[in-house]
Amino acid sequence: ADLTPLVTPRLPSSAEVEFCLSLTQYESGSMDKMANYSFRNTLEGFADPQTAISNISQSGLHNALHIYMNGSMSQVQGSANDPIFVLHHAFVDSIFERWLRRHRPMLEVYPAANAPIGHNRENYMVPFIPLYRNGEFFKPSRELGYDYEYLQEPELGSFQEFLIPYLEQARQIWAWLVGAAVIGGIITAVLTGLILACRKKRRGTSEEIQPLLTESEDYNNVSYQSNF
Repeated sequence: ADLTPLVTPRLPSSAEVEFCLSLTQYESGSMDKMANYSFRNTLEGFADPQTAISNISQSGLHNALHIYMNGSMSQVQGSANDPIFVLHHAFVDSIFERWLRRHRPMLEVYPAANAPIGHNRENYMVPFIPLYRNGEFFKPSRELGYDYEYLQEPELGSFQEFLIPYLEQARQIWAWLVGAAVIGGIITAVLTGLILACRKKRRGTSEEIQPLLTESEDYNNVSYQSNF
């Protein structure tokens, strides 16, 4: 009996793709098929594309098309022999690219440990030559030298391109910048208050040491008579 309708009741929809793109976590748990609320696991197809809850009894998104196409596409060992494989994975990669551009994750969100063998951030992608680590591909496609036409953005001026890296760094540390500004403001206010208090104290002391009466030699020359 053909089990395809049970495993893949329907082809992926654009709404399911949009839901997958809305997930903020790249990974959760141990980076396996049981991960919940994981963008990676949902896009791969082991989690429900409407809830992001793991459901290995059915296939969604990436896996769904492999099974729906049947034939060599449904076999891991031979799927790459089907020309549709290239088109399918190019589109899956473009979904990943959209997620990267939308959420701008830092490299640290890619698991460095506890993932299946060969899938940690610093593991090499064998048997491909030359060797690259998994984490080296956790970046926008344009940094790798290619782009998708339907994702292309208007070209920016050279000045804007110059500022973008600095703005991105500022976005990542904005909380620290705000905190530093607040602490700096408090320190400045305290120092200003101390300086004003010291000046006021000195002024009061100098006024108190002034003689209450004029010097004796001038006292006799003082006249209380007016010119009128």
